[in-house]
Amino acid sequence: MTDSNNSEENSRSEDVHHHGLEIEDVAQEIRTDNAILANAIGGWSGVIDSGLPTAIFLVVFVVSHNNLKASLIGAVASGVLLALVRLKQGKSLQQVTSGFIGIALSAYLARRTGHSENFFAIGIIQNIVYLLACLVSVFLRKPLLGYIVSALRSQDSSWKKSPELVRTYSAITWLWVLVFGIRVAITVPLYLAHSVALLGTAKLALGWPLYAFALYMSFRMVSKISTKSDS
Repeated sequence: MTDSNNSEENSRSEDVHHHGLEIEDVAQEIRTDNAILANAIGGWSGVIDSGLPTAIFLVVFVVSHNNLKASLIGAVASGVLLALVRLKQGKSLQQVTSGFIGIALSAYLARRTGHSENFFAIGIIQNIVYLLACLVSVFLRKPLLGYIVSALRSQDSSWKKSPELVRTYSAITWLWVLVFGIRVAITVPLYLAHSVALLGTAKLALGWPLYAFALYMSFRMVSKISTKSDS
């Protein structure tokens, strides 16, 4: 009887230890995903970098009674200032220039055409391209977000062999179709109506907050699948 009781206790102890390791593995994976998520969003610096030039453009445009030149100077100046700050903080030149180039091209297009709404044209075109790319990838059963998320998690493309993961990544890709679809559905009519103030407001509201929420939901959906496969 004693040997039997000891055997049962040892078995229970091993089970507890095993489940403890599983819980720790899942917790570690969640911590890793949160770190990836923070890097992808860019933290508060990412919020400022993505929103400040647009906010400056919008404020100056409204305060100056639709003065395009002053608005562009304000936006570009804020972009230059952010670039200098990021360089001083030790950010890579590629990270710094990639954000500033977008601002500079938008400003050039608006100045060249004389239409203030063209400051937002490049962003609108990007969202249309992303929307179409996500849609096509889902219909081809090669969801785009599967490649992106697995790359962010430093994983290979073996997920394509798992029907469950393909379905999950397809659902995540549909989530981003919704994100880009909302942006396009709201900003395109405002662009065509030359509603610059509303267009700038919409870009800020549908920019970083919506992006962060969709990215967070994407990683949570993947984490649920990982938890199931480990249990």
